[in-house]
Amino acid sequence: MKRIFWLIVGIAVGVYAVTRLKKRAQVLAPEAVQESAAKLASAIRHFGDQVREGMAEREAELKDALGIDAAGNEREDYR
Repeated sequence: MKRIFWLIVGIAVGVYAVTRLKKRAQVLAPEAVQESAAKLASAIRHFGDQVREGMAEREAELKDALGIDAAGNEREDYR
């Protein structure tokens, strides 16, 4: 009876290990790595776009607060 129990436990552990190894191999496959890299690059581009947009908005706010026009000259109404 003990031998049958350990045989079943061994089979279960073996099936579990093979399943995990197959999933790990799929994750590390070149296609999956390339897809992950593309997603990361897209996220970085999106973040950079948001930062540039925020910088432009803040620059416009500061220029308005300091009374500077787009050419860098002081506006007449500010003096």
